[in-house]
Amino acid sequence: MSKNINILWASMGGTAEGVADRLNDKATKMGFTTNQQELNDVTMGDFSKMDNVAIVTSTTGEGDLPTNGEDFWLDLKESNNSLKNLKYSVCALGDRSHDTFCGAGKKVDARLVELGANKVLERQECDGSDEGSDQWGNLFLEKIKTLQ
Repeated sequence: MSKNINILWASMGGTAEGVADRLNDKATKMGFTTNQQELNDVTMGDFSKMDNVAIVTSTTGEGDLPTNGEDFWLDLKESNNSLKNLKYSVCALGDRSHDTFCGAGKKVDARLVELGANKVLERQECDGSDEGSDQWGNLFLEKIKTLQ
């Protein structure tokens, strides 16, 4: 039986989208059924029905999500939906030369925990590039593969 994975991303310069694309390719090759979307294309109603979610986001401004993730973040921040059935991990891209390193990924991760989601793998924080994201993606897929 195939497992579903939702790969959700927000990207300014395309790096986070590239990480999501590579994860999607790997997941498909491993037999997962994938759904890859920009964060802003995901409603809270749809999000609360998802079970396996990988979130990849870069950070802009003062720890903000890119514009193609802002609407999702505002909805998530206001949401009171229980996410107890959600299994997830976050890959946060940032740059330590900025005051708020990986701020977008950190705040999404924290809010998911507040809403009861189940973190299956610790947040990956990438500094100035996507280094570490492939290992994170491989570990995430292995974890989801073994979960029931």
